[in-house]
Amino acid sequence: APELVERLRTETTAPRPRGYGVVPERVADEPARTPRPRETRYSLEEISWAYSLAFRDAAVLAARAESDPELDLAFATAEHARIAVRQRSLRDHLAYQEFWQPRTLVDAEAFAQRNEQIERVRAWIAARDAGEAARAQELEDALRRELAPFRSTAGLAIERDASGQRVLALELTTDVADRAFLTAFDEAVELHWNGAEAMRAAGLRLELRWKVVATAELYPEGAPARESLLDLDRHVERFPPDALVVTTGAASLHSLVGRSIRLGPAPVAPRVLAHELGHLLGFQDAYLRGFEGDPHGPFGAVLVEWTGLLDDLMGGPAIGAVTPAMVARLEEAYGG
Repeated sequence: APELVERLRTETTAPRPRGYGVVPERVADEPARTPRPRETRYSLEEISWAYSLAFRDAAVLAARAESDPELDLAFATAEHARIAVRQRSLRDHLAYQEFWQPRTLVDAEAFAQRNEQIERVRAWIAARDAGEAARAQELEDALRRELAPFRSTAGLAIERDASGQRVLALELTTDVADRAFLTAFDEAVELHWNGAEAMRAAGLRLELRWKVVATAELYPEGAPARESLLDLDRHVERFPPDALVVTTGAASLHSLVGRSIRLGPAPVAPRVLAHELGHLLGFQDAYLRGFEGDPHGPFGAVLVEWTGLLDDLMGGPAIGAVTPAMVARLEEAYGG
């Protein structure tokens, strides 16, 4: 059954490549919708039993393949593909945990602040659900003011091009040699920033200008091998101090406001890339990530995320949109 062999090749369970020089696979956007407040919890303890079923199913399939000469190959291939999806999902969860668990200790002060904000979010939701409108509005207004403070990025300014169009240009410095990925990044910005109704209404567009640097320029003493694991903070320091950097090697996709986007191995959608660009423009994440429990415990801390607290692209990375308020913030920061 050569067609089934080919499917097994495309549905491989091998881990995704990760590390320096690896760009994420691009996947389709989720349908756009207005973000709503939602809590998501990421627990290593829950992962340890939730995915155990996938390993059990893999063991059962392997045993049947060895012992049952009449095993239906189409069924076995479909079952293999289903298990492979679960295993890829597990790897994505573990990469997320690998990055954020140590941060609960390294960034203890920031996490303590976020944990306090999460408690206020829960109080807001409880007041809203209890019909305490005045109290809920008071809490919501306070949260909106403090959740995502904007920090302007030095060197950016809105200018007019030869046609009179208002343009906010960003020079992005990158060591990503994959031109197809850079093109996909451009397309994501064109779709979700320049294609946004709020941007068109304001007569404003973003323009990305890529400056690609060779790895040998960053590492004259010898370039790191592809898929090697780098200290990303030190790696980014090799770029000019005022550069807006896009690079690879993160365990999980994340950005530092006004400085860098660090790509991980997990698949990424265009809207998420547009969200990450928002950080280079000065926008903070409009969601909260905190934790519960003991980071030193046998399963570490339970990571807690609240998304949808603001109804825009920064509050809903996978589903939100650029809003008039976001455009107004750009105009205020970089000149109208």
